[in-house]
Amino acid sequence: MTDALRAPKITAAQIAELRALRGAGPVPDAFLARLAEHYMKAEADGVLNPARHLAEYLEVQRQTVMVYMRMARNRRLTSKNRR
Repeated sequence: MTDALRAPKITAAQIAELRALRGAGPVPDAFLARLAEHYMKAEADGVLNPARHLAEYLEVQRQTVMVYMRMARNRRLTSKNRR
C-alpha cells in the first residue's frame, strides 16, 4: 500500500482554513461544504478511512467527522446532491 492511499492530499493551509471555518457555535454551512469536498476527494483518491485522517487534522473524534458529513448531506451541501 502506498502513502497516497493512507492519507488525504490536504495542505496545512487547507487544514487551517477548515479550522477557521469551523469556529465556535453552530456548525456553518461553509465548513460543512469544504469538509465534504475534502472527504469526497479523499474517497475518490482511494484513501482508506478518510474520516480518521480528517478527525486527526481537525483535532476531533472520527465520529464527529461522520456527524459533520451527515449534516452536510442533510443540508444538501455535498456535490452528490448538487444538481
